[in-house]
Amino acid sequence: MGLISALLSVPYMILWYVVWYISSLTRPVILGTIFCMVTNPKASREKLKLILKTFQFLLFCKDKKWKKPKEDPASFFEAGLDEAKIEKKTVIFLRHGESTWNDTFNKGDRKQIEFLINFFPNLVRSFVTEWYFLVTGEADESWFFDSPLSAKGVSQAEGVKKFLRDTKPEFSTPKEAHLIRLMKGEGPEKCQLMSSNLRRAISTASVALQDRLDKMVKGDELLILSELQEVSINPDALSIHPPKAPLVTSFMDSTRVKEIYATQCDTSKNTGNKALTSNGLKRMEKWCSVVFDDVDAPNVVATGHSYWFRAFFQTYLPHSFNHVAKKKKIINGGVVGFTLLRKQVGEEYKYMIDPNSIVTLYGGF
Repeated sequence: MGLISALLSVPYMILWYVVWYISSLTRPVILGTIFCMVTNPKASREKLKLILKTFQFLLFCKDKKWKKPKEDPASFFEAGLDEAKIEKKTVIFLRHGESTWNDTFNKGDRKQIEFLINFFPNLVRSFVTEWYFLVTGEADESWFFDSPLSAKGVSQAEGVKKFLRDTKPEFSTPKEAHLIRLMKGEGPEKCQLMSSNLRRAISTASVALQDRLDKMVKGDELLILSELQEVSINPDALSIHPPKAPLVTSFMDSTRVKEIYATQCDTSKNTGNKALTSNGLKRMEKWCSVVFDDVDAPNVVATGHSYWFRAFFQTYLPHSFNHVAKKKKIINGGVVGFTLLRKQVGEEYKYMIDPNSIVTLYGGF
């Protein structure tokens, strides 16, 4: 009987020793973390604000939930219906490179088995990195919040830069050549650069369009817009940039990218992080208004996000027009161009993507 009791007690003894061992290891870490936070209260307070904001959005935000407009955009742009009153803008969408958040939680182009094997080590690395930023008082640095480009994301942005540098417009189709020249800032047509207020988008634009930005043409700046902020409730989609304030770089940004953040970005229209009551449709409609009413250039290059871009195609392409853009996301570093139409109907403006104008310039879906 005594032997049986002893054997039955073995699992509990093992569990007790495991808990004791883990506690012995973590206690100094916990105490050290608390000490660092107390000695640097300002940075700790900012980091805790981000954590609180994350829970607010996770619990109360309905960023992906809106009623899809029932009206077919094509019904307002049928041939012969006041075509002279239709305004046009050439739009180029550039999707950001992979972020540190993507690197941890998304499979991407990795094989499923590779992603699963590396998931736990990558998760540990990301939390250790976040903890390091906390204890060292680097409130603006983060792996999760407003996540920056990963090493792979930087490489993808470099790929766009190389494509623009190496591709000769004279050897491309007329539509492709037009879009390439617009992105490079060549030719007589003015083209406004713009980006979401999230760091991975700003950094992607800074790297991909660096050759153009290196020319330092007066007024050729990257316009930062909250309207392009990603449709998501996750912490990586929450902007850390206050309204109209100087931008904050990340540990992944090069010296040149940091210079672009500081001197070649226009934050005058950045309203800060999206509101808790906002949603993707509201921001898309506002962005269309900004493009036509606040940007005097006939062409824009908008660097942004996959879900936002896909929702835009789903909303403003004719209902009967089938295109991969409605179903799949633009790949990281992908570039797609099209013509956006606007027409005033009564007291409102209606928008539509010209279905015949879509050009997949680089990367695809």
